[in-house]
Amino acid sequence: MPLIKILTEKDFFKNAKEGYLLRPSGNIVIFLVKGLMQMEINGKPVSYENEHIILISKKNIYKIIRFTETLKMYILIHNREITREKIYFNFSRYDVYQIINAEKNQNIFKLEKKAFSQTVGLVKLLNYHVNQNTKESSFQEQIIIALFTTIIYTLMDSLAEKLQSETILNTRKEEITLQFIELVSFHFKTEKELLFYAKQLNISIKYLFICVKETTKTPPTEFIANALLNEAKTLLLSTKNTIYIIASELQFSDQYAFGKFFKKHTGLSPKKYRNKNEIVFLDTI
Repeated sequence: MPLIKILTEKDFFKNAKEGYLLRPSGNIVIFLVKGLMQMEINGKPVSYENEHIILISKKNIYKIIRFTETLKMYILIHNREITREKIYFNFSRYDVYQIINAEKNQNIFKLEKKAFSQTVGLVKLLNYHVNQNTKESSFQEQIIIALFTTIIYTLMDSLAEKLQSETILNTRKEEITLQFIELVSFHFKTEKELLFYAKQLNISIKYLFICVKETTKTPPTEFIANALLNEAKTLLLSTKNTIYIIASELQFSDQYAFGKFFKKHTGLSPKKYRNKNEIVFLDTI
């Protein structure tokens, strides 16, 4: 995957359909310039219309409910590993976490009209440099990095301002929470108990629970369950593996335990879920 990739509504219309699930393979920001898009984020309905910014997290599953044919959008995709090597951002990981996980507050993504227009202008310019067919200039990569960095800082500045009314949390608890979330992203298949994560962080299970719950308003067990659930949904829809193989890959004791877990969280058996849904990967549309 290149450093930066930008798609438009034309790419979206080619493969995305109402009822499809969206699965991001990279970090994605959608600039919805015009039109209406209704989705479910992990089963919760949200609606975006005209001049909205949609931040897409790999940790979530997005289902397309409805969109209008008048959609005009830019889909900005970046490879986090590569951007980390080339760009240093001077803001905390917790700032990023707060913003990415603020989908429950839809207004957080509605910038002032002037700010949105200016940001989209930068995206259009970035799109030109990323997709131009002419021979690369000597400073092509530097131009792309500079524009991308400006866009990210502009978004962080505008969105973080809207979060200032949030309760200021203890920095130590924030850091433990972020370390826990990162550990879950690496170990959720093999480690499903809080004891493992508490030991890795050299704290008690009780204190881990307090840190995560106070910081995110979500119990730590839910992060593990959501990581397992989202991976299960992806495997069910993007592979032809049997339920037994998927259960084994996710390190469940047997197919029955996996089926029980999946139905508890979705209301459907893995087989019914697979038959009912289709998936499209956002960076390949």
